[in-house]
Amino acid sequence: SPEALGEFEKRFVAFNGGVDKPQLEWLEKSLQSAKENNEKVIIFSHQPIHPGSSGPICLIWNYDHVLTILRKYSDVVIASFSGHAHKGGYVRDAESGIHFRTLEAVLESPDPIRTYGIVDVWEDQLKVRGWGNCMSDIYDFDHLFFSKKKSSHPEGSLTTYY
Repeated sequence: SPEALGEFEKRFVAFNGGVDKPQLEWLEKSLQSAKENNEKVIIFSHQPIHPGSSGPICLIWNYDHVLTILRKYSDVVIASFSGHAHKGGYVRDAESGIHFRTLEAVLESPDPIRTYGIVDVWEDQLKVRGWGNCMSDIYDFDHLFFSKKKSSHPEGSLTTYY
């Protein structure tokens, strides 16, 4: 039970997990390859990666290691989509500009509501078309065009919900 654990320690419960060293190495090599080939990447994971995109109890155990890799490739990574945290959530990472969206769970929808979403990928944006409890939203690619040394997303422009 996470009852006695501190806020971010709550993620160390049996229904969560982590990303091991071979997977982290694979992720970094894949992102480096995408960078060399001028490709863009959307990350999909079961568990949330960014602490602002869900409550801490649902985070990947070593989210900080995964987040460090994604931030290193913020000129390649457009967004990260996850599930696991049933109520959903969103944050735009202040350091990298990467969008982190946790999609709302279908099993939180009472009948006859059907919750699902479709992600449309455009040249300059991602559009989530949500049904039921899945929130619709649009995510731009602005961060792909800014230097990491210049932050184009001050804290005041971030949106967080969960």
